[in-house]
Formats: sequence, structure tokens, C-alpha cells
Amino acid sequence: MKKKLIWIGLGVLGLLLRYLASPELIEQVYSRGVFLWIRRGFDYGVGWFPVPLIYVFYALLIFWAIRKLIQTNWKNLFTGKGILNWLLSFAAFVSGVLFFFFFLWGFNYGRIPLVHQIGLKAKPVALADLKAELEKVTVKVLAARTELDALGEETLPTNLLPEDVEDLCRTAVEETLLSLNYPVAGRVRGRILPTKGILMRFSSSGVYWPFVGEGNIDGGLNPIQQPFTLCHELSHGYGITNEGICNFLAYLAAQKSKNAYIRYSGLMCYWRYIAIAYQRFAYDEYQTYRQTLPKGFLADLDVINKNLDKYPDILPKLRYAAYDSYLKSQGISEGMKSYSSIIMLVRAWEERAVGIGRE
Repeated sequence: MKKKLIWIGLGVLGLLLRYLASPELIEQVYSRGVFLWIRRGFDYGVGWFPVPLIYVFYALLIFWAIRKLIQTNWKNLFTGKGILNWLLSFAAFVSGVLFFFFFLWGFNYGRIPLVHQIGLKAKPVALADLKAELEKVTVKVLAARTELDALGEETLPTNLLPEDVEDLCRTAVEETLLSLNYPVAGRVRGRILPTKGILMRFSSSGVYWPFVGEGNIDGGLNPIQQPFTLCHELSHGYGITNEGICNFLAYLAAQKSKNAYIRYSGLMCYWRYIAIAYQRFAYDEYQTYRQTLPKGFLADLDVINKNLDKYPDILPKLRYAAYDSYLKSQGISEGMKSYSSIIMLVRAWEERAVGIGRE
């Protein structure tokens, strides 16, 4: 009983600190202090483990659940005392999960947003500007593809994905964060899961699991998408919680990389975000524009789309509603829409770089 009450108390404490502490306090004490030591502990303590730790986590969770079921006194479960004990056990379990979630990573939701720290002013993009952005990025992504396959009309071979893609992406993400005056500690792992489709069937290409301190991406992803997605999950690992900002950082990191395939991955994924947004408002115009693109680039787009179709969503509306509510509960008012904010962020970043729109 006493142990259960302690866990409930820790869960309540975590909630109070998360929602009552000021962003400035969380930023200085946790995000730039405690969290950096947690990061080092994960990376230098268990980062060497040869198997993705998310598998180990769920294996241990299942073992613990089976053990608890075996130990349960089923005869007394539905008595008044048994029901009270079950409710306390459940509350203690949920509270323990909340405490460790916040302590190991989740307090970062309350930190000062990166866009505020770097003074970036993102604003909505008009349809005409969206088309202009699509045309501008098309030039860049086609030039990046030319570095890999100047004349080919088929999709890029999968063996172009570098074997050390995790290390290359980590280096690029760290350099990007340091250039923005963000502290970097440890060496976050970003693993490609050998199980294909386990995340994609829930409309997710990757996940950062705070309980083991690792980023994971779905092994079923097309290789062209993998470097960008790895950079996204690694950004989470270094304490960035907003999905749109992680996309933004993944784009910047990919462009910093010395590897041409990673640069192409970043541009391709950004191009697809713009294209999806543009065709939502101007479908016919987008289809006409798409027909003007080179065959090799279209082959890459087609193979990505066909690959995504191999892993249809399971209960997509329920998953969307649940994750949307979760993001909003953590202070991200855009919810799921934050993913596509990459377009506004990249435009604001590049406009500031050339001095456009300064007050």
C-alpha cells in the first residue's frame, strides 16, 4: 500500500511540475541541466546494446504483466478490498509511467520553444507562395538527384543508402543544434527497426521512445525517406518535442550532410510536404505540374507512394484523434497539424537568411 501511494505521489508531482513550472525554469534546470545527464546516461550506459531497446522494453513489460496476472489472487479480486487494491495498483502503474515519462524526456514539452529561442517568425503561406515554394524546391531537389544519377529514368538503387547512415545523420543533427546554440550531450541512437510496417500501419514512420532513450524508424520505409526520418527522431532524442520543429531540424540537418543521398532525402521529403499541401488546394494544377517533372524523379515518387500503400493504416481516425489530443495536451496547439508547419518554418528561415521580411 505504501509503495503504491509513493508512486501515485510521484506521478502527481510530475504533473504539477510539468504544468506549473515556467518555461524558463524548465529550460534552464531540466532541458539544459538534468536532461543532459539523462541523455549521457542512456547513450553511454545502454547505447551499445545490439538490439533496439524498444523490443527489450516491451518484452520486459509483457513478462511483468504475465507475472502480475499469475500472482493475482482471483478469489478476492471482486471483493471490496480487492477492487480497492486493484484501483490503487492501476493508479500506481499509470502514475509511475507518467513520472518516468516526464523525468526522462517529457518535461521538454514545457521548455522555451526553439522558434522563440532563435527568433524565427513563421507565418501562414498563401497559395501563390506555396506554388512558388514548390517550384523553387523542385529546382533544388532535381539538382540533388543529378548528383546521384544524372541520366537515369528509373528509381534510385537502394544500395545508395549509406551503411553508416545513423552516424552521418547524428553528426548532421548535432552540428545543426550546436549552430542554433542548443546543447548537445551524449550520442542519441537512431535505429532502423527490422520489423517492417509495425509503425507505418499506425501512420507513423518513426518514434522516439523516452523510456529507453532511443529513436526508431520503420524498416519498411523506402530508403529515400529513411535519412530524413532518422534526423527527425534524433532531434527528438536531443530534447526537441514539437513535430514540426523536428521536421524543420531534419531538413536543415540533411542539407548540412556531406552525403549526397542524405541531402536528397531531406529535399525529397520537404518537397513531398509542399506537394501534398499544394494539391490539397489546387489538385488539377498540381497534376499538370507533376507531368512536367523528369522521369527519374517521378519514379522515386511513385516507388515511395507504392511502398506506403503496402502498409495501410489500422484505425487511422482513432489514431489521429488520440495523438492529436496528446500533442495538444502537451502544449502543442496545432496538434497533428504541427507536422506540416515545416513549410512555414523553412520559408521563414530562408527569408531571414537573405534579409527578406525584416521589420
